[in-house]
Amino acid sequence: MHKNSLTIAVPFYNEEDSIKNFKNQLDSLLNKLKDLSVKVLLVDDGSYDDTYSLLHESFHMNEDVQLVQHSNNQNLGGFLKTCQNLCTTDYIVFLDSDCTFDPMLILEIVKSKEFGEIDIINGSPFHPNGSLKGVKKSRSLLSKISNLSYRLLINRNVYTYTSIFKMYKSSIFKKVQIETIGFVSVCEVFIKCLLSGASVVEFPCTLELREYGESKIRILQSVKNHFLFLSKLIFIKLKLIKL
Repeated sequence: MHKNSLTIAVPFYNEEDSIKNFKNQLDSLLNKLKDLSVKVLLVDDGSYDDTYSLLHESFHMNEDVQLVQHSNNQNLGGFLKTCQNLCTTDYIVFLDSDCTFDPMLILEIVKSKEFGEIDIINGSPFHPNGSLKGVKKSRSLLSKISNLSYRLLINRNVYTYTSIFKMYKSSIFKKVQIETIGFVSVCEVFIKCLLSGASVVEFPCTLELREYGESKIRILQSVKNHFLFLSKLIFIKLKLIKL
């Protein structure tokens, strides 16, 4: 391992329309991170379009980029497990392939005083200094309700739980047993790290509406999964109180 080495991990599922934009933004970021040992892990999660072939065409010449192809769609839970198995760097940061979080935000995190000191640096659009740009009001409302529910339950000074844009010390991240599937898995990993005593600092940022391709989130299924996970957390908390 290199000191303060970093993996940038990104899931792809039927994202052929977004790959050109992603590559342009990633290349710009990597050019500014040359003083850091950086690996890139790109996971095609069982796409049935040309996602994998376009990823291979775009990145196969870069020895610092590892391409992984799931034979079937495993959703974010499967993606995170793959990252646990393959990450060999000190830190790992997660991005969406649609660049709704500007990849250049990673450069800001790396330059921050918290990098190398804190277990988790949490990209936080719901922080008072964060923002949403162009996101539909219905999705924004559901996200705010979910994040507020987790904040009240976990009782930590954290505003954002559900967004994928988070940087972890890999030693902390790899210890988490992932039991959920879907978008809620991002939240599960984060909360389990917090409950285990991991230190966290929020990094206010902007979440933007995607410009290319279509969102893969299924609102009703996501709401159901978050409700089930919240219910489990409430049960655990009540059990601990009784003990």
